[in-house]
Amino acid sequence: MRRWNDMMLKTKMFITFSVVFLLTVLLACTILYFKNVSDTKNQTYALSSTITKQFSRTVELYIHEMEAMSVSIFGDPLVQRNLLDHYETDNPVEQNRIELSLSSRLYTLMHPQPKVQSIYLFTLDRYAYYVSRSSGPKLTDSLEKEDWYTGHDYDYKKKFLLLPTVVEDIHDIESPKVISFVRSINRIPSRSTIAFMKININVDVFRDMLVQSDSNEMEKNMRVFILNDEGTVVYDNKNELTSGTLQNLSAAMLPGGKASSSELTWNGRKYLYTIDRSAYTGWRTAVLIPNEYLLAQIKRTQLILILVGLAAVMIIALVSYILSYHITIPLHNLMKKMIRVEQGDFSQRMEVRSNNEIGRLSRIYNDMLGSISRLINEAYQSRLAEKDAQLSALQAQINPHFLYNTLNIMKSISRIKGIEEVAEMSESLAELFQYSMKNLQHPVALKDELEHIRCYMNIQQHRFFDRFELHCDIPDELLQSSILKLTIQPLIENAIIHGLGKTKSGGVIRLRAHRSSGMLQIEVTDNGRGMDGEKQQELRSMLRTPILSGELDHDTRGIGLLNIQQRIQLFYGGNYGLHIMSLPGEGTTVKLEIPYLIPADGKGRDAHEYISRRG
Repeated sequence: MRRWNDMMLKTKMFITFSVVFLLTVLLACTILYFKNVSDTKNQTYALSSTITKQFSRTVELYIHEMEAMSVSIFGDPLVQRNLLDHYETDNPVEQNRIELSLSSRLYTLMHPQPKVQSIYLFTLDRYAYYVSRSSGPKLTDSLEKEDWYTGHDYDYKKKFLLLPTVVEDIHDIESPKVISFVRSINRIPSRSTIAFMKININVDVFRDMLVQSDSNEMEKNMRVFILNDEGTVVYDNKNELTSGTLQNLSAAMLPGGKASSSELTWNGRKYLYTIDRSAYTGWRTAVLIPNEYLLAQIKRTQLILILVGLAAVMIIALVSYILSYHITIPLHNLMKKMIRVEQGDFSQRMEVRSNNEIGRLSRIYNDMLGSISRLINEAYQSRLAEKDAQLSALQAQINPHFLYNTLNIMKSISRIKGIEEVAEMSESLAELFQYSMKNLQHPVALKDELEHIRCYMNIQQHRFFDRFELHCDIPDELLQSSILKLTIQPLIENAIIHGLGKTKSGGVIRLRAHRSSGMLQIEVTDNGRGMDGEKQQELRSMLRTPILSGELDHDTRGIGLLNIQQRIQLFYGGNYGLHIMSLPGEGTTVKLEIPYLIPADGKGRDAHEYISRRG
């Protein structure tokens, strides 16, 4: 409710009109959709049922032809006489004559049926005569090797058997799939069984019976199956499941199912299906039609309705905008001016033309803007004064303990080694003080900070001798980049005192600088003792917490780092400062990030000129 109250008037009018109209269009589309779906399904069921019945009748007619062909073989006098001769002779020559005679006769009877692949005649004494259209080898020579045969006392209650689809020759990958028509051959006129006949029919005969139009998407994508009572696929028009079984189908598709038409989901797709069972063959013919091809016409109607609805919404949007324009234009102007004020332009003022609610609001806005401008100016002046005070306070904190340490060194050296080294250290110390005390709040070129580090390292080398080395890697093009005074030297001092303080030899401090994405990044790395996670977390927390008073931790490392952090953020902003990375026993890296700036009159020299030979 609050969001609705916060919306602009134009938006409210647009939403109200659009919702009412869209609900009306949606209701009409829904009614039309379900009506079209119902009509389309009924029409599809009718078409599918017609296809199923016609195909089932065509299959029956073909099996009738096979039965007629089997009767011709059954009753052929030559076949009868040769089968009887087979049982009456053991002479190989006579057997060969019988085989040639039967082969010739069977081929003559098979020739008018192009889809009959082969014919086998099995005698009861384990012998088989056969003829094949492909002239391939005899695949079986005994009745007992046939899966369908259960013994001499087998009771064939039917005129014939229809066996499931198999590959005729499992050893030949190009051998066709066939169904088998099996029946007994009885002696005429006694009716006693003298042999069995198996006619292998190429399963492609069903493909020729099923006439499909490739131009019709529905017929092109429908699935046609012939199933026997055991659920084996006799024929699949896509030739994917022939001789296999159908999985994940509804009970209506399985043997004993009662429904003749319904819907099912198979392999992730929805289908409408119809089933017809042939009382003659015992086979079930099923036709499955994908739902997606049924809804193509409905989708076209939906598209038209959607386009009409979108056009109406656009008209409503235009009308609502025009109606609300004259009502909301003063408020819109006020909003634009307030946006400009939000961006920092405080010169925006409303023109007061009336004394109504909008006029009063404009006068209040103008008065408020004047008050805000005055308060911002006062706060700005106060902030400048506070910043100057902070800089002055921070400058007074810079490294007082360093002067103390240096004086102690000078005293020790003067007692042990003599005046020359004291003079050298005094000279370096004088340069340090001259650099530190002059215009500390103003940036200098990076080369000047390197010169200051040279003086500092000259003093430290007298103190620590060869216990550590300083390596500098600063490109010449960065020498003129701008940097605050005394931001690098305290980092090197921390590395010497806290990182390498207990190192007797082999200490290394590396000073690197590079430019990245408009930012100058300076890294000071030592190979000293490093810091544990708790100490790192303490320093990072301290750097994130501004401390403007003198109440600092006694750890001099913290004082130096915090001093640099505060000076950088006061001068450049809160997005810049120090980052600490350390591993115990492996050393510490302190990264300093500031904007990359170049003074207009800067001149550069080689970076190595600013580091002492021993550093």
